[in-house]
Amino acid sequence: MAGVETEAGERLTADVVLAAEGVRSRGRRLVLGFEDRPQPSGYAVFRTWFGAEELLRNEKTRHLVEKGDSHTGWIGEDVHFLAAAIKGGKEMSWVCTHKDEGSIEESWQFPGKIEDVLRVVEGWDPVVVELVKLTPPERLFDYKLVFRDPLPTFISPQARTALIGDAAHPFLPTSIQGASQAMEDGVVLAACLDKAGKGKVQEAVRVWERIRYARVHKIQQTGVATREQWHKADWDAIWKDPESMHLKREAWILDFDAEADAYARYDAAREELENENGVRS
Repeated sequence: MAGVETEAGERLTADVVLAAEGVRSRGRRLVLGFEDRPQPSGYAVFRTWFGAEELLRNEKTRHLVEKGDSHTGWIGEDVHFLAAAIKGGKEMSWVCTHKDEGSIEESWQFPGKIEDVLRVVEGWDPVVVELVKLTPPERLFDYKLVFRDPLPTFISPQARTALIGDAAHPFLPTSIQGASQAMEDGVVLAACLDKAGKGKVQEAVRVWERIRYARVHKIQQTGVATREQWHKADWDAIWKDPESMHLKREAWILDFDAEADAYARYDAAREELENENGVRS
């Protein structure tokens, strides 16, 4: 059996514990056997989410929200700014990724400052500048983008604890896959547990890792590739071929049924593990 103890001292037991609490997961130490500290990525991101009423009243920003949902991006040297109108244009979310030379502290989420963002986008499209100025200061946050070295495993030695989502494989925002891959983790694990049956939970967890490991690490690399494509762009080449800057949407990532794949691959993955390690759960 596996279990956790809450801060209130309550002890809970289960067949398996899923550590899904993000890049600072306490479960990582249990799985790895040591404390692995996050590393600075060299970038940080300002991000916010707020009601779009003021944007609708402003002539420079009205077009971003008046026709409902929209997605607009601006790219510069070592900076990119993405604005998304959501909920039928009633709310606005934007992110601004930029260079960051700071070190990793105990916390990497801080209140953002409008004046700091304005310095980053100085001389940019007036729409961007106005959008930043209309952002409620209390709704602005500054995040350091951190990364972890690829883990040798997502599961504890006895396969009773599994890291899922960002706890196992943190994604850069430019991958646009962090949430999707966390959901794939959950779907595949559910399929494996269903396939194995209640008496073979450890087998299911080990097979889940075998199915997920290579795919999720390969998708992680797309975030780095996209960021470098945008931030280190050859602008002379882009003027000649603007489509070269388009966000790549690989079919192998998007046109994929994780649940069906898990059911189809389960038996073969289990046999691979047994042949390699002699593991039978």
